[in-house]
Amino acid sequence: MRRLVIAAALAGLVAGSPVQAEQCLDRQTLAAARVQEFGAMMMAVSLRCRAIGVDIAPGYEAMLGAHQRAFAAADRHLRTFHAGQGHAFDRYTTQLGNRYGGGATDPANCRRFEHVASDLAAKPDAASLGRVALAMVAQPRLGGRVCPLP
Repeated sequence: MRRLVIAAALAGLVAGSPVQAEQCLDRQTLAAARVQEFGAMMMAVSLRCRAIGVDIAPGYEAMLGAHQRAFAAADRHLRTFHAGQGHAFDRYTTQLGNRYGGGATDPANCRRFEHVASDLAAKPDAASLGRVALAMVAQPRLGGRVCPLP
């Protein structure tokens, strides 16, 4: 009887495993992860630049405003992707913050990122954001394998 209870518990654990662990990452999920990670990178750089006395916040905030819908859509998509996995989304966003929050920066890098933010603020189309996110985050930090092309 005890073996039956243990077997049932193990079966429940396997059946309760997150679906995403078995699914591949489709293009929409990869695009959302790139945009999410790019947003985390830009936020961290903005904070690091401010810490060394270079304020890129106006360009960063203008970029956020111009692409608010795309950033919100990426966030919603990834929350849905992580749904049913406890605090997986919180862990994911914390990992992104930790990845980009550390490290050193200098005024030249701050100006480069300010230029990227200002350019994106002037181009509010989703394609522009997608191209920049792809260029800056070729391989997002989202676990899983990429789906094969059809």
